[in-house]
Amino acid sequence: RNMQPTPPLVLTSDDTGLYKVVDVAKKKVDRRFGRQAQGRGIEAMAWSGLYSGGDSYDSHFLSALQNGRVENRSRSTGEVTQSFQMASAGCSGLATIDSKRLLSGTKNGVVQIFEEGKEASTFKVGEKTCRVKFCPGSSAIATGGNEELLKVWDLATKKQTFKARNVKPDKLDLRYPVHILDISFFTNTSSSSSQQQQQQAATQIVTATAHHQVRFYDTKAQKRAIWSHKIGENAVRSVLALRDGITIIAGDGAGETLQLDSRVNGRIVGKFKGVGGAITCISQDESGEFLSTTSLDRFVRVYDIKTRKMLNKVYLKQRASSCLFCKNPEGTEEQAPEGKDKTVWDILESQRNKTVSSKKRKQKRAGGEK
Repeated sequence: RNMQPTPPLVLTSDDTGLYKVVDVAKKKVDRRFGRQAQGRGIEAMAWSGLYSGGDSYDSHFLSALQNGRVENRSRSTGEVTQSFQMASAGCSGLATIDSKRLLSGTKNGVVQIFEEGKEASTFKVGEKTCRVKFCPGSSAIATGGNEELLKVWDLATKKQTFKARNVKPDKLDLRYPVHILDISFFTNTSSSSSQQQQQQAATQIVTATAHHQVRFYDTKAQKRAIWSHKIGENAVRSVLALRDGITIIAGDGAGETLQLDSRVNGRIVGKFKGVGGAITCISQDESGEFLSTTSLDRFVRVYDIKTRKMLNKVYLKQRASSCLFCKNPEGTEEQAPEGKDKTVWDILESQRNKTVSSKKRKQKRAGGEK
């Protein structure tokens, strides 16, 4: 039998207000909770087990709703343990800072820090902010948006520490428009990486733009992007810098999920195939072995990062907006023999194929007799 690691469970959210814990290995939705109602569509999620005092980082999670509420839920029961109100509707970022503080950002540029027993502290980072991204293990956040250049802020002082410059004009001396849709920090959290390497990686940032560009910045080197790479003809909606400190995964509005190498100016080195709709979220598991994507075709897919092979996909019925890998308590196990873990849809598809092939054989026989 073929031995391979079992992908962890995946927590997904959708634009109707439902949460689903998906067992991708068994191709089924393990459980679902939440309530479908107007204004309860989920825009973002983040783990909050550290803040909630759980036994693991994924015991609780935050979710930002379309109506401006932020809910803290238990993953095991789905119950809401806390809720907060953002400054306005439209979430641009959500994160757990530490065991005492949570962070949220809105699309009109307001960042709030929630601390239990205290009033939320607020500061302004822009006007049309599409993304607010927290860098784990530090006190820095990065922001960007529509005509909002990349900026880095210190949460301790609430002051701007870095502001990028736009790339140089084109050959006709025309200015490139600025529209950042997503941001990701390079954070090398592997056990073999030194503290100095982790600090260096925290200054390296990758952005995705609505003008189908992926850009790489080093805040210690220069204000302009180190490199800018165009991808296809569609907006790059989601970008993720993997924990190896080298690889970038970018997903666009046509479902293209590409692997880029940051060492060679963002050269495309591979593609994750099988997606049929615009990418809404990309996530990496704790071990660094698996990658999950959600898209507007209503599927969640899990890939092996090394081989870029799609291990499985699960249909969710609703359009998923975000996904998070849960901690895998079981580690590795034997892969089920082929044919023993088929879903109803697999059985129906095989029966249909048999019917079609038998019809073709009969038609060939009839043609030969003539």
